[in-house]
Amino acid sequence: MTTLRWSEQQLQAHLKAHQNRSGLARERLKQENQVKVQQAKKNAIQANLERNTDYDENQVLFCEIAATPPSVNHYWERHGKGMKLSDKARQFHAVINALIPALRLTTRLKLEVTFHFPTMQKRDIDNHLKATIDSLVKCGFCEDDEQFDELHVKRGSVVKGGLIRLKVWEL
Repeated sequence: MTTLRWSEQQLQAHLKAHQNRSGLARERLKQENQVKVQQAKKNAIQANLERNTDYDENQVLFCEIAATPPSVNHYWERHGKGMKLSDKARQFHAVINALIPALRLTTRLKLEVTFHFPTMQKRDIDNHLKATIDSLVKCGFCEDDEQFDELHVKRGSVVKGGLIRLKVWEL
């Protein structure tokens, strides 16, 4: 049986190719999200999605993401005797990680979230807030979910495919 060994140059070339693929995948995800957001806006049932706010001077994030976070009922799943994040939760965290900058904020924050669900199905909008805030922490946007002093959660119009609009201000 013959074992293959890569030279240092071959290994470096392989790692560089992998990094390039990773970067391309991230850019493709960003572009796909932007297309989905634009399409979702076209499919909005209500013409006026949201009123204007007066907080532009401290605003540190405005982002629209063509995804709907899992509810707390689908956030965790049993694994042996314990619990672990569900596949839906991990997928949502991955999307947020690719689209939200890692600012590592340590200041007190205000969050406004508008959930545009894909259907008119009855939902408790507060059940979707956990995955949203946890994702902001996991992607490095802020250090801890304890930093959020104000939370404004809204239900927006129905948007095909779902959409989440995030606004964050420093207090």
